[in-house]
Order: sequence, then structure tokens, then C-alpha cells
Amino acid sequence: MKKIAIMMCLLIAVSFVSAQSELTEIQKTLKATNATWTAGPNQFSRMSPIDQEKIMGLLPGIQDVRGLPAETIVRPSRALPTKFMAKHTPVKNQGSCGSCYSFGASACYEGYHLNKGSRYDLSEQWFMMKAKAIGPAGGCRGWYLDTSMNLMQNHGVANESDCPYKASESACPSSAKAKHKIAGWARTTDATTIKNALMRSGPVYVGFAVYSDFSYYKTGVYRYSSGYRRGYHAVAIVGWDDNLKAWR
Repeated sequence: MKKIAIMMCLLIAVSFVSAQSELTEIQKTLKATNATWTAGPNQFSRMSPIDQEKIMGLLPGIQDVRGLPAETIVRPSRALPTKFMAKHTPVKNQGSCGSCYSFGASACYEGYHLNKGSRYDLSEQWFMMKAKAIGPAGGCRGWYLDTSMNLMQNHGVANESDCPYKASESACPSSAKAKHKIAGWARTTDATTIKNALMRSGPVYVGFAVYSDFSYYKTGVYRYSSGYRRGYHAVAIVGWDDNLKAWR
């Protein structure tokens, strides 16, 4: 038992030294390049790289090609403001489960209706377990942007109160029923179209690549500085600031 305990302590110590060294190098790079953000220890930097990658639950690429709409480009009839923030529901915590896809999609639905005057709280647990049933992957193992939107359109999602989030692959009660659907969805990579959608409909569902330096984000406007790609993460954009050249 003593040998095992000593080995575990050594592993923890090596991991801590490695994280400290990585943070120091990132801080040097940010200083040398006059970066727009600062790095420091946080809840994610204290996790092992493997545990960090577990919560990056957006799978790259397109899964359900049959349900993929044509790219949408919209040019607003009037000039857009330099900054804007849509109404949105509070930030939630996915825990150690790779279910970010369900949180991002649900946040957009909730934000859309909040901007229309109604408040809903969708069940991310129901969402991720339905995704697992549909496959491939889903649950805590991640899913795709397009399949998430197709789930919202074709199946709908239950209320949070009917199936509370557990951050693990746990089935919902049989009494939990899908009550919230979307009529359709559109896709785009055009920044102006995204801004127009934010003003007209509320939060926008997006994904981004996560690099190792992001694990040490502390304050400011993040831009990639160094490190390797650890995975992909799904979020909801709620606004923008042209002066900062940033999405919110």
C-alpha cells in the first residue's frame, strides 16, 4: 500500500509541475505578443489533459448529411450596431460529461423564446440520452452540431424539471416527454448573417476548436496563442463587440 501511495503522489506531483511549466510558457508567449487575454490557473487547468478532453463533446465533421440545409446568407436592411447582447438564460455547468452539444442547442432554444417573452428550461439530460439512443455516440461521448439541430426539430426536448441533469449517462423517467421542438434551422459561416440572427432570434449555436492554451484562460478576449488542439466544444454565441473584435 505504501508503494502505491508513493507512486500516486509522484504522478500528481509530475502532473502539477507539467501544468505549471505549460502555464509559464503560455504567459511568456502572451506577454511577448501583446495578447488580448491573460492566462492563469482555473478549474480546467487543474484537470488532467484526459479529463479536459472528456468534456469537449462536440464531434468534428458532419454526421447527418441528409438533414443538412443549404448555407444561409442574409444581408440586413440597415447597418448593424458595433456591439450587441441578446437576452439569454444563465450559464450552466456540464460537469465532467461531454454533453456540451446539448447545452449549446438548449441555450439557443431558451434564448430564442426568452427574447420573445417566454422562459423555458430544457432538459440537457433528456437531450443527451436521446442523442445516445439515436447514435452514433451521444450521451457523454459527444455529438454533432447538425444532429443536435435535427433532434430539436424531429424529436424535441423535455423540460429540465421532468429530467434533471446528472452529468452522467442516466436514463430519464418514463414520465418525461418531449415538449419543445423547432420548426427548422439554418446554417452559415458568414459573420454578418450570424449577427443578424442574434438580433432577430437570439443566441446562435456554434462550435469551436479548443487548443491547450485555452485551458488557462483567465480574462480578456481569447485568441489562440500556442499549443495543440485538444478537441471541439459546442457553445451558444449571445452577442458581439466589433471594438474588441470578439464574439460573446
